[in-house]
Amino acid sequence: MDSVLPDPTGLDVNGVFYTYTPNKETNADFEVEIGNHNADGTGYVWKETDNWDGVQGGIAIIKNVPLPYVPRSQFGDGFLNTTGEGTVEDASLIYSYKVDPCFNAQADINCPGFIPPTPTIVDMADIYDATEDSVIEQVEVKNTDTKAKDTDVKSDEELEEEERNKRLERAMSITDNSALFAEGFAQSMMLQQMNNSINVTTYLTKTIQGGNYNDSIELEGGNLPDNNGGRRMNWSTQKLHDELVGMQYNLGE
Repeated sequence: MDSVLPDPTGLDVNGVFYTYTPNKETNADFEVEIGNHNADGTGYVWKETDNWDGVQGGIAIIKNVPLPYVPRSQFGDGFLNTTGEGTVEDASLIYSYKVDPCFNAQADINCPGFIPPTPTIVDMADIYDATEDSVIEQVEVKNTDTKAKDTDVKSDEELEEEERNKRLERAMSITDNSALFAEGFAQSMMLQQMNNSINVTTYLTKTIQGGNYNDSIELEGGNLPDNNGGRRMNWSTQKLHDELVGMQYNLGE
């Protein structure tokens, strides 16, 4: 299930949608079981049994199984088993879930009972100690010799202290960059897993049975005569319009 559902704290599954197409003869006995085992190996979190005995095959089934907000930790491996004469094609399973952002009281300062997290102190030497790098030591020795020749103002102890501080700054910058890269990579992998767990193609490949709606109104005689009343109205309206235009340009004078 690690490749199907993300694993943040406070994730609860509230439903399952599944679809598949059974291929079988109408008279053949065929049964399909689909569900998830419990994580501890005892029983099932959910299980559905579809009996296709005496039913025509080749017709896709779409089913919704509501769940009472089952915690992510209870879900074990999923399964799809068949019994009888037939096969299953185009099977797809979609989980519906929600995440409680305040399941961990340290996740957000706005959560009830917020507990300030304890900072994690990273030992930079365990990640990468730039001061132990032989290449950097050679570069530092060359820089120190050059600066010693250029000026006599600073003592050897002061120069050594400056070089030590610079090495420490480089080591800290390398550590920060590594931590930021690891955090961004982990977030992108989580988003990819959530997107891969949703398959909406099953909703886009279905066709709706329809037909043609023929006209039911017939015209008696097959001819529509002109409306003489409408003709008189159009003539009077046009005459009034011409008079208004003539008044604008003084055409009547």
